[in-house]
Amino acid sequence: MPTDAAPKILARNVAAVRRFADPARVAASVTGNPASTRLESGVGNCFPGLECDLRNLERRFLPFLEVDILDSGIRLVGVDTDGIDAARNDGTLSSEEAKAYDDLAAALAAGLAIVVTDLAGTFGILGPLSFDPRTLPVSGVSTGEGRLPSDTWTAVRLLTEGTDVEVRFEISVVGTSVTVKTRRARYLDDNGALSAAFLPGELTQSLCSPWTHDFRDCGCFYWATNHPDIVQPVYPAAGPPADPQPWQAAVPWQRLDRSRLPDPPLPATGDARPSELRHYEINQRWEELHFVVGRREITAPFVAEAVRGEPFSSLAVLLAQLHYAVGVELAVAQEYLSAAYSLKADDDPTLGGTPGLRDDVRATRAELMRIAIGEMRHTRAVNDVIRGLMPAGTYAPALRVARAVPHAGPGSYRPVQPRAATRQAITDFIEIEAPSAGVDGLYVDILETLVNPPADLRPVAIPEWSEAIGSVIAEGEDHYQTFLDIQEWLGAHPEATYLRAVNPPRPTPGQPEHDALQGSYAGVLELLHSGYAKGRFEGATEINGARAAMVRPGGLDTLAHAVAQKGFLVAFDDIADPRFAPIDPPPAPPVA
Repeated sequence: MPTDAAPKILARNVAAVRRFADPARVAASVTGNPASTRLESGVGNCFPGLECDLRNLERRFLPFLEVDILDSGIRLVGVDTDGIDAARNDGTLSSEEAKAYDDLAAALAAGLAIVVTDLAGTFGILGPLSFDPRTLPVSGVSTGEGRLPSDTWTAVRLLTEGTDVEVRFEISVVGTSVTVKTRRARYLDDNGALSAAFLPGELTQSLCSPWTHDFRDCGCFYWATNHPDIVQPVYPAAGPPADPQPWQAAVPWQRLDRSRLPDPPLPATGDARPSELRHYEINQRWEELHFVVGRREITAPFVAEAVRGEPFSSLAVLLAQLHYAVGVELAVAQEYLSAAYSLKADDDPTLGGTPGLRDDVRATRAELMRIAIGEMRHTRAVNDVIRGLMPAGTYAPALRVARAVPHAGPGSYRPVQPRAATRQAITDFIEIEAPSAGVDGLYVDILETLVNPPADLRPVAIPEWSEAIGSVIAEGEDHYQTFLDIQEWLGAHPEATYLRAVNPPRPTPGQPEHDALQGSYAGVLELLHSGYAKGRFEGATEINGARAAMVRPGGLDTLAHAVAQKGFLVAFDDIADPRFAPIDPPPAPPVA
């Protein structure tokens, strides 16, 4: 089982991929980011000092304008004159509307202060309101009809996207004001990426620099998870030594003496001279803190390993592999759900007898469910790629579950095995998600085919599909790392202490809870099929309905719990409908 493979680091930033992509390599030309850059891998709240400051979104809630949202109001700080000129020229902005922006730009250029004195619009659940934001925050409790938002940032946040907004700006010349009537700006484009209005780095520009004081002040308990903490030291200049053992030790990233080997450990010398940098030393020496890749500090420029596979010989072979890839996503999602529901419930009194057991079980369940949801996202992404590659009017949704999944190397497969979260099951999950193995190896070949397409694919191959498959590969790296964590968490406990049963029986036909689960599952597949068939945007109603059917009271989640509580394994029966019937691995494909 490859647990020491080099990390696969692919770009997660769509803007970076599109701006810096090499036409010959498309999505693979940008070094990119580790899997831990996903939002769920970090603290990701609305305060500075962490991964991002979401308050920066609201700085551009009005088209063409940039504001600062203060505790006592809203101040104008920028006007996009180039954007205004372009909108005026193409007719999307009238001369009268453009003049209001021109007046604001001229006042800013003259160094005059400009603040909002009236904000009118639709404020979410509070409905239509008009008020002076300088009157916020509201003293006391804001209740009842016509109540105001609690503070200025919340007010702007509540404004409904795409609705009419009227804003009166007061310029610091007595009696001078400008009123702008517009629509609440969109923060995302049609592809789900940040609007072009946001500059690179804008969401992080208000964070602490160099992002190290939070760690020291909070004693590591509030440190963003994708930042270094305990690391392995940089190898000697000559490279990995013959005996790498001394360099495998864990050391503090902010250690004071960076020249010493970690063995023996650096001792603390009393409060006057601790082993880690003190706050003022961080200010002086923060640039000495090394970059960390794969838990190890590095000092040389990082060069990512090329993500390369073997391209398929034709569009038909590629489509067969994509259909099978969807089947693998659905199959492993089922296996992960079986494992998640096999864990004891959070309120099971037997979990309280071992320190840390309840938390380990809770964390494992949450991560298994998150990964299963991720596989469903992959199902959607690969279906979008299939649609994009097929001639117009010929696409049919791919929703057949694989009968066997990749295992132990190219051309090897194992049957799909719904089972409890035993040690062997977790080991198999690690195997299938491992870099360049299992399903990852399948996607690497698919990506290589999209990057270097065969002759019959070139007319339809576009970067969007390479980006989609690259994202699936990067998320697979996240799943792999998470299963390694789960292995560590559960490895500290006997299987019988955290499982409802080590080998729970599969329900027999006619078992009512199981039959109800199968009916709900078939309904979810019907909704997904209908939604996928309509398209990425037209099918939103059905796809949202499928999501709701999974998590609403009485839905798939409730029914699966009922099966588990009866002592049975949560599993999903094969479906005879040809749209959902099991799919076998395709024959070994010829290479291009």
